[in-house]
Amino acid sequence: MKHIEAILMKFAMSFAVVFLILGLIYGVSVFDIFVISLVITVIGYVGDMLLFPRTSNKIATAGDLVLAFLIVWLLGEFLIGNTDFSILAATIYTAILIAAGEWFYHIYLKKRLWEQKETSHTLKQEPNKK
Repeated sequence: MKHIEAILMKFAMSFAVVFLILGLIYGVSVFDIFVISLVITVIGYVGDMLLFPRTSNKIATAGDLVLAFLIVWLLGEFLIGNTDFSILAATIYTAILIAAGEWFYHIYLKKRLWEQKETSHTLKQEPNKK
C-alpha cells in the first residue's frame, strides 16, 4: 500500500508540473500531458527504487532531472510534433521544476516508505566507540 501511495504522489507531482508548464503556459493537450506524466512516473519510480537507496538525494535528484528532461523532450517531439514554441525551453523549465519536487519526494520516501528518520539535511553520526 505504501508503494501505491508513493506512486500516486509522484504522478500527482509530475502531472501538476507538466500541466503547469506545458498545459497552461504552452497549451499542450491534457492527453499528451497525461502520457508524459505517466512515463515520467513509471520510469522515475523504478529509478528511485534502484538508485536512491544506494546513493544520496543529490545524485537521485540529478538523475531525475536528466530523466525528466529526456522524457519530456523526446515525448514532446513525438506527441506534440510541430509547435509554435521551443520544446527545448519548455523541457528545461519542466525538468528543473520536477527535479525540485523530487528533492522533497525523496525525503518523503525515506521517511514513509523506508521509515528512516534521517533526512537529506541531517548528518550521519557514528556511534560512540568506547
